[in-house]
Amino acid sequence: MMRWRWRSGMLLLVVGVGLWSLAATAHAERVLTLNECLAMTLSYSRDVLKAEEHINISEGRYIEERAAALPQFKLEGHVLHGRDASYSIFNLPPEKDDYQSNLNLNQVVFTWGQVHSAIRAAKHDKAASAYLLEEARQLALRETATVFFTVLLAEELADVARENLKQKARHLDETQRKFHAGVAMEYDVLAAQVAMANAEPEVTRAQNDVRLVRDRLRYLLGIQEDFGISGKLTCTLKPPAPLEEVLDRARQQRPEVAYYSERLGVFKELVTVAKAGDKPRLEFKSNLGYGRTDYDSLEASGERWDAGLYLSFPVFDGFRTRGQVTQAKSRLRTVDIEFKKLLDDIALDARDATNRVREALDIVRALETTVTQARRLLEMAEAGYRYDVKTHLEVEDAELNLRTARSNLAKARREYLVAQTKLLWVMGDRLDALNLEETLGFDGKGAITKVSRKADNPSKHLPNATR
Repeated sequence: MMRWRWRSGMLLLVVGVGLWSLAATAHAERVLTLNECLAMTLSYSRDVLKAEEHINISEGRYIEERAAALPQFKLEGHVLHGRDASYSIFNLPPEKDDYQSNLNLNQVVFTWGQVHSAIRAAKHDKAASAYLLEEARQLALRETATVFFTVLLAEELADVARENLKQKARHLDETQRKFHAGVAMEYDVLAAQVAMANAEPEVTRAQNDVRLVRDRLRYLLGIQEDFGISGKLTCTLKPPAPLEEVLDRARQQRPEVAYYSERLGVFKELVTVAKAGDKPRLEFKSNLGYGRTDYDSLEASGERWDAGLYLSFPVFDGFRTRGQVTQAKSRLRTVDIEFKKLLDDIALDARDATNRVREALDIVRALETTVTQARRLLEMAEAGYRYDVKTHLEVEDAELNLRTARSNLAKARREYLVAQTKLLWVMGDRLDALNLEETLGFDGKGAITKVSRKADNPSKHLPNATR
């Protein structure tokens, strides 16, 4: 009996541990890398989904225009019962039953290029829709990467604020120790307390900034549950490509350039369609049918058919065609102007992106040494304050220098990563085809940043003596 109870207890223990493990696994947070966030963006982005639907619209438009070149069959029929007293002059009963069926065939033969131009315009529109989708995909990926780096920056600035609060707390502990030892005044303790109190709002503000940018990332990824992101604002620094190379690659690879090229093709064909409005049109038409008419005891029935070529020539349409041609040519010139404006914008974006990469590169290189020096300077100031060879003002000045250097370095690293991402986008490189982490030299395996909706408590970052 005791052995059975022991086995039952062990079984319940094993089951309980298993259920706890499953529950813990179910509630484990997902940890997403930069590349995983980019992949999730493509499956959720509303702009990408809208562009995909535009492809379906273009496909339907092409099918619609192609139908004009194919034979058109139409089946008609009717059953009729009628009365007409005037039939009596033909010695026919006034009432009759009429049964008719007919198959119509209509096939265009020559339309002065109108039909074929409309089909070619629809083909260009299909190709333009594909490039429009690619443009939406790259814009969505660029935005997600930018927000991802912004989350890392916000977390870094929050760490700087928390570290500053800890430093203020350590300084307050040291000042209180010296006050109790009789080597510091009450003024020094009060100044340290005020400095630490002023540091707490900075932590709260930084944590709120983190929550705001996290929600922005949630919006782009389309997820609601808590998740973590993996990465640090460190990367391999490299100069940008020469401006001429950037411009050449942009003109060759940007989907917007190909999109406008196809749009120009669309409106060139539409000019031809408009010009054919007052030109002759030749069609082949044929009818095949069967009918029967009953007049009481009389009956007439039989087959019928006809076929022929029909020519139509709008001699005067009130200048409608001229107006349509004017509009089509104006739309063509408008698209051409937009195309040239796009090339100007690309040239400006290329210069802006390369200059921003160089600027961020120089700042990062300058500040990496400065942060190390500022950290060492703060250590020396705190040690000197403990031995009464440094003043409170010198410690605060060292803290400010370190905080400023760390913040500026984090911002510069974020700006470098964002500028390099924009430069890849400007050149037309497909961000989804690249391994963006590897291309940027980004440290995607850094510390995991937890993205949670729970608010943080600044006081938890303080030493125990000052909570």
